[in-house]
Amino acid sequence: MTLELFPPQAGPPRLLIVDDEPGIRRVLADIFAGGDYVIATAENGRVALEHFAAEGADIVLADLMMPEMGGLELLRRVKALDDTAAFILLTGAGTMEQAVEALRLQADDYLLKPFNVDEVVISARRALEHRRLLRENRSYQRGLEARVAEQAQQLENLFLDGLLTIANAVEARDAYTGGHLERVTLYAVAAGSALGLGEDELRDLVVCGLLHDIGKIGVPDHILRKPGELTEEEKSVMRRHPLIGAAIVERSAFLRSAAPGVLHHHERWDGRGYPFGLTGTEISLAGRVLAVVDAFDAMVTTRPYRGARAMEEAREELERCSGSQFDPQVVAAFRSALDAGLPAPAETRYVRVLLERVGANVKLARTGPASL
Repeated sequence: MTLELFPPQAGPPRLLIVDDEPGIRRVLADIFAGGDYVIATAENGRVALEHFAAEGADIVLADLMMPEMGGLELLRRVKALDDTAAFILLTGAGTMEQAVEALRLQADDYLLKPFNVDEVVISARRALEHRRLLRENRSYQRGLEARVAEQAQQLENLFLDGLLTIANAVEARDAYTGGHLERVTLYAVAAGSALGLGEDELRDLVVCGLLHDIGKIGVPDHILRKPGELTEEEKSVMRRHPLIGAAIVERSAFLRSAAPGVLHHHERWDGRGYPFGLTGTEISLAGRVLAVVDAFDAMVTTRPYRGARAMEEAREELERCSGSQFDPQVVAAFRSALDAGLPAPAETRYVRVLLERVGANVKLARTGPASL
């Protein structure tokens, strides 16, 4: 990827000469007239700044002491507009303090009047070369940053593609309606956004949303696909899947931070969940979010053993179980997200990429999951 923040110099350098004495302006213009410069002049700093803001300049030669705006103030304002602009100060009565201030403001040179012609020409060439190197370095750095960002985006795409592949493999063994894992992930991120979670926490919700049921890989098919109610022994086997899933996720440095959500997504606010019977905020926030959105998707989609509930009925069930099965704060946040049409936060790069991957298969209209 090529990004030219500072394109190569097109045409001769633009020189702006600033001095309140017309004779000095003429002398300086004559010095540079044969040096392939585009020359502009100004009688004081205010006029020069207006010209610079409108037309720009590659190099400014300015007197230190001028009416309306002196050379130091002009230097300060020019650098605020373009900190790569070359700037040389000329003075006949400067002090050491002024010279130090000029250097602090990144002046390229500080010359005393009466000046030597060769000295001024060499100083200007040196200042323009410094400007060229500075702009080339900036352009290179910005181009490098763009390439790194592009490669990081490619890695994120591959990362999410891998997650979706694993999620699809898990879902292929389950009797859930297709798209359950993707829907739960989008619901979880919408709820997390409503809770005000940051980028890293939302990223973890993407991971544990897609992989929260990965532990079902370790559940036998005759239990996983059973259309009727499970026996107590079969329930015991099924309830191991959060432990299996967390163990799988923890083996990867990229996925490890999502392990608590995978482990806790069947815990209940009142302590009657599994695998540990945790209560309240002992349950990870990701686990509490997943518990709500996983249950919601289960209610509004058709399963082999029952039909789908109406969306409003499912919302009422979340409210009824708020404070017992579910964290009341998460229920309120998810209801807010539902009311807003389940928006995905635009500032979350992982979710943007995820939406690109699953958008063709999962439709989240403002009417909510009833349209699925």
